[in-house]
Amino acid sequence: MKLGVLKKMGLSDNEIQIYVSLLRGGEASAYELSQKTGIYRPHVYDKLETLLKKGLISYVHKGGKKKVFQAYHPNKLLGYLEEKNNEIIKTKEELLNCLPELVSLSQEDNPETKVEVFKGKEGLKVFLTDIINTKKDVCLFGLDDTKYDETLPIFMPQYFRKLREKGIKERVISLKKKGILIFDNPSTKYRFLESEYLNPTNTFIYGGKIAIVIWQMPISVIMIRNKQLAETYAEHFEKLWKVADKNCEGKLIKKVTK
Repeated sequence: MKLGVLKKMGLSDNEIQIYVSLLRGGEASAYELSQKTGIYRPHVYDKLETLLKKGLISYVHKGGKKKVFQAYHPNKLLGYLEEKNNEIIKTKEELLNCLPELVSLSQEDNPETKVEVFKGKEGLKVFLTDIINTKKDVCLFGLDDTKYDETLPIFMPQYFRKLREKGIKERVISLKKKGILIFDNPSTKYRFLESEYLNPTNTFIYGGKIAIVIWQMPISVIMIRNKQLAETYAEHFEKLWKVADKNCEGKLIKKVTK
């Protein structure tokens, strides 16, 4: 039996031995498992505890205080792997969220890194104009077009017109929810993710730069020029883009072309 996949999932050698023993033999006490596997009983108790936390086994009391353990159906492994994958996605989102601050701390020693901060509506315009001037395609996620529509109702149609004129394409991963607003721009493609998989922080990736828009008063845009960091964000974006839904029921569409 090829059990290497269980190790890849994060189970230790002892956990695998105990889990497989329960699958083969059905119910067993810690003492019986120790006898079958040759694992020292205190270690058996420890690994049974971790398998319980991972949701792969259960136990019942028999004959008073005696605990008897049994393995869940192997299909449970898929659920465990899915939960672990979700945790990894969330952890990566949290890391990406704090990376700009970490990078800004190190920029004095890295001449290839530059951090700029733009404030207010005019600062937001300066940032969006930089996208036009950079003339590179844009990837962005965590977008809420409603905020742009309300904050820059005149500027946004101009922005999209310039995108089209310069042949700049946008790919946007937005929140999958009823009533989400998207702009009807031919050079912009949207996909959608549930909130549990999408960091709500509005993040742009383009031309070796990352820009994070913080919707507080005053509006702030933190722009980081760092090719390596931008590539890291871009790789994460591509993974999300592949699994994101192409449609979102109940979305609202704002026309920006005549």
